[in-house]
Amino acid sequence: MKKIVSLAIILGLGLIISALVEEAEARRLGGGRSFGSKPGYSQKFQKSTPAAPTQQGAPRAPMAGRGMFGGMLGGMLMGGLLGSLLFGGAFTGLRFMDILLIGGGLYLLFKLLRRGQPAMQGAGGPQTTSQSMHSPWTHLRSTQAQDTAQASSIPPGFDSQEFLKGAKAAYVRMQGSWDKRDMEDLRQFTSDDVFQEIKNQAAHDPGPGNTEILLLEAQLLEVKTIGNQTIATVLFDTMLREDSASAPAEQVREAWHFSRYESGENTHWVVEGIQQLVS
Repeated sequence: MKKIVSLAIILGLGLIISALVEEAEARRLGGGRSFGSKPGYSQKFQKSTPAAPTQQGAPRAPMAGRGMFGGMLGGMLMGGLLGSLLFGGAFTGLRFMDILLIGGGLYLLFKLLRRGQPAMQGAGGPQTTSQSMHSPWTHLRSTQAQDTAQASSIPPGFDSQEFLKGAKAAYVRMQGSWDKRDMEDLRQFTSDDVFQEIKNQAAHDPGPGNTEILLLEAQLLEVKTIGNQTIATVLFDTMLREDSASAPAEQVREAWHFSRYESGENTHWVVEGIQQLVS
């Protein structure tokens, strides 16, 4: 009976540690998923033209938080106690030393997680544009066309350079608003379907996050007009940290679909879909 109770306590502690680690893993806006206002946005994006050159030698590594904390620390605690329980032969319940080990491990876990929270949200470079993004983002009706790699898919009179400035500023601002779970700010930059998905993700992960943008490149892939609606697709090629300052950077490539109506009351740009890029 004592062994069963002790085993239940150990397994319960393991579940608690796993839950804490899972909650501590901050995820970027969208959570690495593909979704949007059209059914096709739920699939990964297949880029038809070669991507612009990106920074070489950048590590493409998974999140380090779970692997280190969940694997090393959790394995030490669970392995040691279970080994004593199942193979030691002399285990008669949680002893004082076991309690000290568990308490010390949990304290170390919390210290490491708290230490990994940087004081500054977002990226140092692009963040300065996020504060002033409203001006360029709401005045994109320019008549000067820009030369781009996809010039044939850009309609005459569409200012690609000005649009990309606004798109990058929107990307940075929305990531920052997501970290703060500022749903009111995110609402003005998203379509109804995208906002509903973001709300659902926030309900499952209500705690604040930290997305550090180290590098942000944007490429305009396509601009098309469907009736009264214009849809512009932008490839964001970024280097992010989604956990702590000590975590390795991760390359993230996503296609964001921005849309607006050319006439009517709501003529500002909104995000109507986010797709992960096919590797």
